[in-house]
Amino acid sequence: MKPGDQDAPGAGKNLLSFHLKRAEQAIVARKARGVRELDLTEPQCKVLGYLNCGTAKSCTQLAREALVTSQTMTGIVKNLENKGLVERHPSPDHGRVRLVTLTPAGRERAAAASGFSERVEHGLRDAMPEREYAELVRLLGRVAELAPRISAGTAE
Repeated sequence: MKPGDQDAPGAGKNLLSFHLKRAEQAIVARKARGVRELDLTEPQCKVLGYLNCGTAKSCTQLAREALVTSQTMTGIVKNLENKGLVERHPSPDHGRVRLVTLTPAGRERAAAASGFSERVEHGLRDAMPEREYAELVRLLGRVAELAPRISAGTAE
């Protein structure tokens, strides 16, 4: 068996986190294959999506939204800037803070990436019966609700 196989010994197949990560990786990999045609990575697509509302944001704000470090976000933004998809401008409120906005090319690329991502998400939803999808969403919400309260293996 290959490393990462679900049936491999020690793969953690009985852990919820294993199954959550496996599902997330499958979705991200599918989206990544599609956005490669747009000369983007999945993290770059997320940033374009966060900026597509038209609001300028700092790298720190973007990092919080993406759940990554500020250093990681700075690298993503620099790559997008090199591709001509974002621009950074000084903040009118804070002298050292630079705000990130989309360029016209960035808005076009964000729309294309968003459309692809939506098609993948809708495809997943359409691939399972409505009741299964609703139950999955409900259970994932329940996990998100319970996880912060778990301490030393028991609920608080």
